[in-house]
Amino acid sequence: MIYQGVKGNATNEAKKLYNEGLSFLKRRKVDPAIEKFTAAVAKDPNLATAYYGLGLGYKMKKNYDKAEEMYKKAIEKNDKMIKAYNALGLLYTRREKYTEALNTYTAALGIDAKNAKAHFGLGLVYIKRKDYTNAIIEYKKAVEAKPDYSKAWLNLGTSYYHEGKYTEAEEAFNKALQYEKKRTAKGNIYLHLGNTLSKLGRKDEAIAAYEKCLKTATKSYLKAAANFGLGEIYRDKGQKQKAMKYFQSASRDRSWKQSALYEIDELKRKN
Repeated sequence: MIYQGVKGNATNEAKKLYNEGLSFLKRRKVDPAIEKFTAAVAKDPNLATAYYGLGLGYKMKKNYDKAEEMYKKAIEKNDKMIKAYNALGLLYTRREKYTEALNTYTAALGIDAKNAKAHFGLGLVYIKRKDYTNAIIEYKKAVEAKPDYSKAWLNLGTSYYHEGKYTEAEEAFNKALQYEKKRTAKGNIYLHLGNTLSKLGRKDEAIAAYEKCLKTATKSYLKAAANFGLGEIYRDKGQKQKAMKYFQSASRDRSWKQSALYEIDELKRKN
């Protein structure tokens, strides 16, 4: 997707160096990639895609100042390169430079008003700002432009959930599951679906969703969150032993340890 060959008037030598850099970057050999991209722009200082490649490389090295500089350079050389705007916007978002991120994504949409990634990026900024109303607007535009955009459906569902619109959230999470092809990525979606179904009072369906999360998720905190959700449901059902079992499982993850131990103590106190 991002590793595309050079088009335009770049010299043959610069083109060759750029493509060698891409080959290294695909294999996550970042230092050789940066070396090749640097050589490419030395041969052709107007080669925007090589600056973009340098931005990707420096980002992978966590040299965010340099990555920002290279993305800006790519845009300077080609002010229609939407992927550079989107990459820069994401970098700003991760560095909590939200005003700069909004401006960058807005510039991308000035080039292509239906660019799904730019709408996704704007939505993410709004989520970071806890502005879920505007996040919903942007994620709806993202899935209108790209109906199979599973991550946008997931974030749309999350935004609806925070707004207390649980029916809409459920629909969005089911869409995310429909379009997500990676099995392990579905664990996070099942967790959110379980939380939503629990809010809707459909406890048995919530249990099924949490159990699917446990089967598909690979990250400890996701499994712990599902175990905690199961513990809450069985606690409310009056099935204390089952609740205890799930809270104990949740307590093994440090993110959930304190909350789970509190629930365990409460269950013991009520015995």
